[in-house]
Amino acid sequence: MRRLLTLLLFVLCLSGFGQEARLIDASQGLNNPTVYDIVQDPWGFIWIGTRDGLYRYNEGKATNISFLDSTTERRSNNVQSLLVTQDSILYIGLQLGGVVSVDLSNLSARPDKKCPQLPANYSIISLYETKDGTIWAGTSGNGSYFLRPGADRWQQLIGKIHGADIAFCFDFAEQGDTLWMATTGSKLLYVLQSNNTILSALVNGEVSSFRKSVDVRGGDVVFGVEDQGLFRLNTTSGAFERDATLDPIGPRDVHLDGEDLWVSTDGEGLYKTTGGRIEHYSKYQPQLGFASDQFYGIYDISDQLWLGTFNSGITVLPKSERIVKTLPKHEDFAYSGLQSSIALLEHDGLWVGYDGDGLVRYDTDAEKVTVSRVDPAVLPDVVTSLATYGDELWVGSLSEGLFVLDDKGILKRRFLASSGIAFGLANSNIWSMEQTWGDSLWIGTLSGLQYWNGQEFISPFKVPWRVGRNIMDLEFTGNELWVGSEFSGLHSIDRNGGIFSVTLDNSVLDLSSYGGQLIIGTEGAGILSYREGILDTILQNSDYTNCYALATGEHYIYATTSLGLGRIQYIDSHWEFELIREIDELQIGLPNRKSLVLKGENLYVGGTKGVAVVNVNDIRTAEVPDLLLTDVYADNEKQSAKLIKNTNEVRQPITFNAGTKSIRFSFELMSPSFQRGVAFHYRLSSNDERWMTLPQGSRIIDLSELDPGKYTIEISATKSGVAPKVLSFDFVIKAFFWQQWWFKLILFVVITFLVGAAVFFFQDRKFRLTRLKLVETERELLKARAAELEVKTEKQKTELSFQLLKTSSRLELLQSFKERLVKESEKKGRSEEVLRFLKGMTRELNRELQSENYWDHFERNYRELHEDFSAKLKAEYPTLTKGEIRLSYLLRQQMSNKEVANVLNVSPAAVEKAKYRLKKKLELEKGDSLDEFIQKI
Repeated sequence: MRRLLTLLLFVLCLSGFGQEARLIDASQGLNNPTVYDIVQDPWGFIWIGTRDGLYRYNEGKATNISFLDSTTERRSNNVQSLLVTQDSILYIGLQLGGVVSVDLSNLSARPDKKCPQLPANYSIISLYETKDGTIWAGTSGNGSYFLRPGADRWQQLIGKIHGADIAFCFDFAEQGDTLWMATTGSKLLYVLQSNNTILSALVNGEVSSFRKSVDVRGGDVVFGVEDQGLFRLNTTSGAFERDATLDPIGPRDVHLDGEDLWVSTDGEGLYKTTGGRIEHYSKYQPQLGFASDQFYGIYDISDQLWLGTFNSGITVLPKSERIVKTLPKHEDFAYSGLQSSIALLEHDGLWVGYDGDGLVRYDTDAEKVTVSRVDPAVLPDVVTSLATYGDELWVGSLSEGLFVLDDKGILKRRFLASSGIAFGLANSNIWSMEQTWGDSLWIGTLSGLQYWNGQEFISPFKVPWRVGRNIMDLEFTGNELWVGSEFSGLHSIDRNGGIFSVTLDNSVLDLSSYGGQLIIGTEGAGILSYREGILDTILQNSDYTNCYALATGEHYIYATTSLGLGRIQYIDSHWEFELIREIDELQIGLPNRKSLVLKGENLYVGGTKGVAVVNVNDIRTAEVPDLLLTDVYADNEKQSAKLIKNTNEVRQPITFNAGTKSIRFSFELMSPSFQRGVAFHYRLSSNDERWMTLPQGSRIIDLSELDPGKYTIEISATKSGVAPKVLSFDFVIKAFFWQQWWFKLILFVVITFLVGAAVFFFQDRKFRLTRLKLVETERELLKARAAELEVKTEKQKTELSFQLLKTSSRLELLQSFKERLVKESEKKGRSEEVLRFLKGMTRELNRELQSENYWDHFERNYRELHEDFSAKLKAEYPTLTKGEIRLSYLLRQQMSNKEVANVLNVSPAAVEKAKYRLKKKLELEKGDSLDEFIQKI
């Protein structure tokens, strides 16, 4: 009976839409295939407990985590159970190892003193936290325990009646005040949390079993009883009743998800029941991707079901079938093969050409898919292209020419190059076909372009490769035929055979027309558009982006790219590209060239693992996952730092000690699946506004030789067609006291003062030396000038004395001449003429003797020589006459009365009288010496 049910479910799965599973095993780093428990923490990490250690899973990779570093006990690393608590602590239940814990806020193992301990020889097979924060632990044979919030030790749950049953507890589920326990024994037990009373539920049936499982959703309670079946709570009667839907299958775990009940088994695969409908998932349905039928726990992780297995790691199954489905494979397919779909055509059904499995037709309705395969004996194994021509279906192949089928899929004729059935076909490798003007069908081959005119194939150009050798795609717009080549760019051909070429640097993979524009999918250059001589870029070629296939709808263009499935729209004279499905979400491996067909609301996507069906009316825009800072290193030593996510939460800056030379930040992109096409950039806003790009695949930022201070680092994750995510946080590098601003200020002031003082003293010393030199120089100059003045004075004195002597002698001589002339004129006997002559001469001599010219010259020289004396004499005695001043000059020259009389041309007695008058004017006493007074002035 069981085998019959399994076969029935197998056939049912073949005739309906399928879900392809994804495996997590050693290829993703999960080195032990036995998985006992799986949990997800608030940051998005998925923790996996295996027979041989703990693993942390993120972005398609499992990493083995060392968690026993902080324990003082000898423990095994066989992880039996996991629990993430409300305060972000990961509790780890071990086989014969008790319980240890990890602080998820900084991903560090907690020491035993911070983790209340159970005996290290206990095996902890289940962990659960109730809404009030109480942690429950089930052991293997040592009873059940609970840990109240804030408590430092576990308490054992005491059951006087049911003590033997609760010695083993495999699962818990909370429902209000009731805590359901999946224990050993013959009863279904629960605890009233208000008083810790253990009670047994009413059961209509046998539930005796070693192992049980339980799950709650609202008022629905389901127990899975190994070897007995499923039991559901009848809320009317209050008793559990057997659910015979899956009888006689023995459940290992049960999981309620909306209206669906998922049941895992240890050897018979996975089941899902929905309102009486049963779906079975088994390794005997290879198209589903299952590798094992021995399942343990069922876990709801990131809108997916994660299934722990006994011998094949983890099986991940998408829960949603409504948005992305996969078409079933034909029953004749070799399930070990990939069934890569490389040609799609909608023509009274969906025709799919496979790479190695021929041609298949799918007829679909809302609930069922009918799969029929064209006789592989008459068709090639590799179908490269499909086209309609009238009521015929033309099938292109790799090296086997063209095949023509009628509307019932029966072979009508075949064309093969270099044979009797060539009909002008030049090459049997067919890459593309397109019907154009009239009844012409154009054929793109690996050796150029031809067209079928209804009777034969014609090469339109004298040079076979005029528009390229490898013709990748053809697109007819009504007025012209566009030809996309692998190596020769893009060309258009009009009805008259005229050719216009557009140079492209990359190969063309697909062409499509949209609103009068030609859309070009390329290999490595993203998506381009062409219109009236203008080539525009729709999707940038960042990281060598491929566009494999295009499909045009009423409002959107859909494109399969190396990033995933995208949607394109032309709005306000510019293109908008948004990513609507990641590659992994399509469940068909990598997309193939020209394998995209839009029919109604369904988009059929061909890939290396088959065909996906996407409902275009029920899709969401993809987004870049969150960024999380995980590890911080300073000078190659790991720092204790909290995890930081890209949220608006206010956080304290990360602090580094003074003298830190190098800093490393490690971050992760929080996604269960690997993210393609994501580029990472970072910048230090306090240092440089330019974004630095990280190498592809790198999640590490290294900074070195930063000055002390506060910095803000921003890490950006970008992806074409998706809004970027930015992780921003602050960090501070402390400074030594000599690096503090106040110390630098004081040091600056001190150095400035010292430099200023040094400069001052140097300049002062220099000034003093200069001044001393100037004084010495001035002294020398003064000495020289004094000597010069002394010489000049002596010379002037000599000249003055000589002048006085000369004047005195001259006057004396003139006086002598006068006296002789007077004597001669007094002699008798002189004639009148002689007398007149003598008297005339006497008068001339008197005039000369009384002349002031001599005195003026003398006084001028004397004043220059004795300037101070002359000025002081006139200033202190302004009433002195000119003659008295002249007498003073002569007396200062220490001249005798006779000499003065001769100079003044007076008698010595007159000189005495003049000296007397001068003495009175100078207010001298009778006994005072006039000569001494004059010398002192």
